[in-house]
Amino acid sequence: MRRREPLFVLIDFALYPSGMAVLRCRVVTAASRLLAFVLAPYAEPSFNLLDYLGTCTDTALVLCVAVARLLLLCLMWFSRAVAPIAFGAPGGTFVFDTGEELYDDARFSMVRNWDGVHMFFIAQYGYLYESQIVFFPGLPALIRGLEHITRRLVPVLHRVAPVAFYVCLMNTAASCLAGVVLRRLTILTFLGPEAVRCTCRWRPSKLSPSTPELEKPRKYPKAQLDMATERTMQSTTEATVCYRLMCRMTGTVLDAPDIHAPLPATVAEAKAGALLRRRVVGGAALVWIITPAMVFAVAVYTESLFSLATILGVYFLAWHEPLPQAVQLRIASYLASATPPGSGARAAEKASAPARLVPPAPLVQQWPLAANDVGDGAAARSRIPGIASLLPSITPGASRAITVKWEQRFLSSTEVAAVLLFTLAGTFRSNAFTCAGFLIFPLCVQVALPAVHKAQASAVLAGVSARAVMSAAAKRGGARESGAALVVRCPTLRPPLQRMPHPLRMCMVALECICVALPYLVMNYVGYRRFVLQTWDAAAKKTVGHAFWRLYPMLQKKYWGVSLFSAYTFTNSPNVVLALPVAVLTVWCLHAHYLAPAWANLRAATAAAAGARRTRWQHLWIAAMPLVSSSNVMHLIGLLALALTVMHVQVTNRFVATSPALYWLLGMQLASRPTSRASRLTLLWCILWGMAGGILFPNHLPWT
Repeated sequence: MRRREPLFVLIDFALYPSGMAVLRCRVVTAASRLLAFVLAPYAEPSFNLLDYLGTCTDTALVLCVAVARLLLLCLMWFSRAVAPIAFGAPGGTFVFDTGEELYDDARFSMVRNWDGVHMFFIAQYGYLYESQIVFFPGLPALIRGLEHITRRLVPVLHRVAPVAFYVCLMNTAASCLAGVVLRRLTILTFLGPEAVRCTCRWRPSKLSPSTPELEKPRKYPKAQLDMATERTMQSTTEATVCYRLMCRMTGTVLDAPDIHAPLPATVAEAKAGALLRRRVVGGAALVWIITPAMVFAVAVYTESLFSLATILGVYFLAWHEPLPQAVQLRIASYLASATPPGSGARAAEKASAPARLVPPAPLVQQWPLAANDVGDGAAARSRIPGIASLLPSITPGASRAITVKWEQRFLSSTEVAAVLLFTLAGTFRSNAFTCAGFLIFPLCVQVALPAVHKAQASAVLAGVSARAVMSAAAKRGGARESGAALVVRCPTLRPPLQRMPHPLRMCMVALECICVALPYLVMNYVGYRRFVLQTWDAAAKKTVGHAFWRLYPMLQKKYWGVSLFSAYTFTNSPNVVLALPVAVLTVWCLHAHYLAPAWANLRAATAAAAGARRTRWQHLWIAAMPLVSSSNVMHLIGLLALALTVMHVQVTNRFVATSPALYWLLGMQLASRPTSRASRLTLLWCILWGMAGGILFPNHLPWT
């Protein structure tokens, strides 16, 4: 295969100034129009893209992602078939590498470059060379299966299109589904499971959250009933989201809320916070649609399938049960009574201190509570009732006292599904073993961060404990035994009052981590038995010894020159430039939306508590608490550090593109500061990098 150095390839590509000038002018014009459309001020616009993406159906989101991928494929075809002729490229092509000619079917070869060449070779011939061990067998196995189906079972499919086309369709479908799961995970983390069930649907509801109520009445009574039911569900969901924000009941076991952040003290503030979080969801979805690594979502690469498996596994781990519908209705009734007529932003600003609502105690401190702890007077309205105080008023048989006993569970069905998905992801990419951190993280929080562990319990265990109490009260038979205390057993993987994890639970998590790392270990062992023991000389065998798990990094260093800071050379400077935007934007967003607010909250809390004195290290630890209490953010930081130090730096864009936290950070930036320079640079980076990939990759130019 002929391959030229990246620096010389870029110089050759720049030898067409007239064509590049026209292309640059069109790109800048299109980018300016998109920026003006997306970053419009949020003062009651007629259409807000972030609001739409945060509340649309899953089907609409899939269509948006699919259209973006289809437009990219059109750009790839244009740059491969039309651009060389239009710009007068030598030989009528920009292709500077003949690796794609190794496969007998040359149709649709524009998506089968770079790693795709190795994937198709392994699918057809197997692992013949030791350098191929670094490419894991998940995607080659799927390619082989598709080839068997299209060539032998249904030959007409092969006559219509090559195998590469069907792999492209499979990756596009996986990218669309991964976008749906990413949005659901974002809603679950920022708004709660009730919002997931209300928003994330495949079919449009009768009354979507983003559309106003219809003025004309429905013609048929059944339609009116459906409309009323839909309106009631959405209003109760909105009230539940506000209640969670006011009581610090957001987040999951993987991403805890900032326990030092100020809480909204009025319903109006909570609604404003919910709207901002909805736009964060829309911003995350927008960045996924126009991701700068979009070309790898349609090409013969593992990014789409790996993203779908890992994000779906994280979603299963993070999922927790929503509050029962009866509790949501009671919350909506309470917030309606606590909201003064005509209240808004000005009323919230003028509200006196006693009128501002005080959050309840954490969930683990609310049991047992008597039914008469919550009254209907003004004094009771100053404190938000907890879940334990709401249940006696809606549950017969629980009028006196409720005691919840947390029972240790060692495994759950959602955790098993997550482990299987992480293991499946390990068949596509070597870095899937880092997903074991999501399994270990809750145990670390339980041991090292007890306050965060209690805050997580308020969000995660509210739904399951409320359902258990209501079920136990219903079984007891109502008022016949209402005078006795109600004792409810609630099973959970992480008991909130238990500081140290159960030993059997720790053993179970260790076995799960071994399962996640199993594909990586198996591939290293297969390569060790097949190549090291049979083809290497004695001196080379001595460098490995019996540590077969070291084979992967040794092969990376031997054939691709991957080692610590090896990418930072003068000839490789264009590739370093490719990785700078994602690194700079990630660090900026981490500072702007995590570290800076945490430091401001810490200074405000220190000023309020005059007698409290903390050391410098305690200040730094509290300021870093929002980072260390989010497993997805820590995972993103680890991936970014790994990509910038011991990998080819140009793969940073697609390497970190599988982390949900990247889209959360950029979504926060787009939602909170839509017209800032950082937001404009974020969208401009996504558009330009996506278009550059669509131009360079199909011509086998350096874009990996």
